[in-house]
Amino acid sequence: MRVRKNPAERRQEFMDRAMELFCSKGYEQTMVQDICKAVGVAKGTFFYYFPAKEDVLKAILGQWIKEFEGDFLQRAKGRTAVQKLRLFLHMSAQEAIIEPLVDKLMEERQWELVRNLWQMVLEQSFNPLLLQIFTQGNQEGTMQVEHERECLDFFWGIMDAAWPMEQQAAIEDASIDIREAMAAGLIEKLLGMPAGSLAYFEDTV
Repeated sequence: MRVRKNPAERRQEFMDRAMELFCSKGYEQTMVQDICKAVGVAKGTFFYYFPAKEDVLKAILGQWIKEFEGDFLQRAKGRTAVQKLRLFLHMSAQEAIIEPLVDKLMEERQWELVRNLWQMVLEQSFNPLLLQIFTQGNQEGTMQVEHERECLDFFWGIMDAAWPMEQQAAIEDASIDIREAMAAGLIEKLLGMPAGSLAYFEDTV
């Protein structure tokens, strides 16, 4: 007897199996039919949930975005803007559940795809969170951010310089400490914060 699963459960199953295959076989080598075989359904069922293979990849990332944001907002309750920014930097620097997937994409030199996914993270979650922090910092007097949208571009420019996408695997631990200290100083100047406000990218509360 065929077991029918509800749409949400089936969609999640596609995402879970796709994640496993993308990390093991690689994104390029994984075909839609491979995902369907792992799920145990006909190929046409996949397209009921996702228009293309890239869409299941975006869904996996979207799920992580929601989990990250929910966790951040819960932990950020009652904190100052500076504390929230420290927390954001700390959390965004931690190893994420999707990191093996991103590593595999970079191993395959899927630079354009990784950049598109990163833009999705910025637009859907990271930038709105940072804008809220900037606004709170201005209100509290701990930041002086006049051009918030432009500051976002320079903020990520600093972060990209600190951890260049194509070189991350080769950066040594000693260099990470140096890069964090340099990035912290530049971000403080960019956001008009007192020197030492971001001495460490840590959740210190």
